[in-house]
Amino acid sequence: MNLLLSIFKMKCPKCRQGDLFLSPFNISKPIAMHEKCTNCNQDFEPEPGYYFGAMFISYIWTGWFCLFIVGIAMLIFGWSANQSIALLIGILVISYLWILRISRSMYIHLDVKYKRP
Repeated sequence: MNLLLSIFKMKCPKCRQGDLFLSPFNISKPIAMHEKCTNCNQDFEPEPGYYFGAMFISYIWTGWFCLFIVGIAMLIFGWSANQSIALLIGILVISYLWILRISRSMYIHLDVKYKRP
């Protein structure tokens, strides 16, 4: 599995086999992660506050995502600013948890290197 596929499937960065998160649709604990990889035993939280940096990745994702959605709605579809923002809010409500998870996945993939089996 390549790097991008591993990030977007939210797999372990070291072996690219084990899952990072406990379940795909757990609303009560949206970012609950396994402590270690079930396949290679890679630690997913090496230190307290490790995922603080993922907040910056999430901020960048959200900023570009918002610009893209509003830009498409206004420039291509000719919607007003209010209509575009309403669409954006609806999409962000739906994609919020995914953005949180993908930011964590990207962050740990930046730090932990892939080890071929």
